[in-house]
Amino acid sequence: MRDMKRIDGNTSEEIEGIPVYFFGSVMSTMDVAECLLKEGKTGIVVAEQQEKGRGRYGRKWFSPYGGLYLSWILKEELLYPLFLSEIISLSVVETLRYFGIDCRIKLPNDIITGGKKIAGILIVKKDNWYIAGIGINVNNPVEDRKQQVSIKDITGKEVDNKKVLEQFIKIFFHYKEDFYTDTSRPLKQWSEYLIK
Repeated sequence: MRDMKRIDGNTSEEIEGIPVYFFGSVMSTMDVAECLLKEGKTGIVVAEQQEKGRGRYGRKWFSPYGGLYLSWILKEELLYPLFLSEIISLSVVETLRYFGIDCRIKLPNDIITGGKKIAGILIVKKDNWYIAGIGINVNNPVEDRKQQVSIKDITGKEVDNKKVLEQFIKIFFHYKEDFYTDTSRPLKQWSEYLIK
């Protein structure tokens, strides 16, 4: 991705204290994250493009240049078995709202604006770890304009992918703390964003 320093995965940049590994084209950030986890590494894998990004039920998705594609390796915490999906989806919604996009959560894993998908989430558990895969249409072209949309399509201008990533990480930590402090408050907010 043009706005991010490209790294081969052997070194990383830290954002909010989290190691972030940048790649060019990969089959799937989830696959790379699983490999890093086996090597004892944690952090976030970001790719400029995915050739076979993972969806639910084993679906494969081509993710073209311009989007934000990431997989975050998260050690299991008390909250995660119950609320990780809610924390992630709420964080994606609030990140998009920060960039002027009013959106909603469509269970189980889509973020929708104006009836079109702008982001998707996939969470898998590996022993005592979770890998949260997130794809956000930022500046990338979409395959089906009737069903998909990007931030650029809506705002008419390109957005710095790294700023989207930084905002997402910051908001994630905010909501994680919120859930630990008073679960009912962020859960109510999450519920209000749901497409019912």
